[in-house]
Amino acid sequence: MAIKVAIAGIVGRMGRMLATECQAAEDFEVVGGVEYAESPYLNQSLEQSLGLIGHQGWVREKLSELPSFDLLIDFTTPAATLSHLDYCRQNKVAAVIGTTGFSELEQQLIREAASEIAIVHAHNYSVGLTILLDLVQQASAHLGPEVDTEIVEWHHNQKVDAPSGTAYALLDAVQSGWRQNNGTTPSLVHGREGVTGSRPRAEVGLHALRGGDVVGEHHVLFAASGERIELTHRASSRVNFAQGAMRAGRWLLLRQDRGLFDMRDVLDLKRP
Repeated sequence: MAIKVAIAGIVGRMGRMLATECQAAEDFEVVGGVEYAESPYLNQSLEQSLGLIGHQGWVREKLSELPSFDLLIDFTTPAATLSHLDYCRQNKVAAVIGTTGFSELEQQLIREAASEIAIVHAHNYSVGLTILLDLVQQASAHLGPEVDTEIVEWHHNQKVDAPSGTAYALLDAVQSGWRQNNGTTPSLVHGREGVTGSRPRAEVGLHALRGGDVVGEHHVLFAASGERIELTHRASSRVNFAQGAMRAGRWLLLRQDRGLFDMRDVLDLKRP
């Protein structure tokens, strides 16, 4: 039986890709999607708004206006996502969240929702990027704060938050590795300017570039005396993000268990 999925932000960049990929998959059925109140696409069919030929679903303002569904995939804004999670809690619907930019309080609200429903929340649904996170953690555990670590991310000129959620996930991977090494906590610096003096140990630089139509590029540099390691992931299409989110949705519904998970859980990557 096909997974009935609703897509939040369905006419955005990721929403369109998700709708197209889900529609093409034999095990997914798109029941419709939601958009913000002022969207010109409200109350249009998915055939009208997205060009999904013969599709009978609609774009609505609220999830409650859609036919019943098993799974929500949400790449929107923190405020919208939290509102959608309220519906999911009330109706016991699993959720795959790709929204970034949550405050600590908002993240706590997601954790509370996960006590009642199954949620995958990841900054990036690319399988390759998830493996990069694992590699960065391993490298950081071996190298520790004695090796200078820098994170650089580059996205298109329409991205509204900086640094990216994925860049912060990479920072978390560095911190996790350092905890294994000697328990040191990184000191974070966003760019550098002026007379900064020599670079202190246990500092991680985090740098955001914006320009062009870059889907997503992340670099982690480990620089020691006489050598350096560079780990890089480049995304050339959003298809991999959509397919990763679908993979996470399949995994959630097979588990049939509440809780908060990420893509490393989905890929069954071992943790220390």
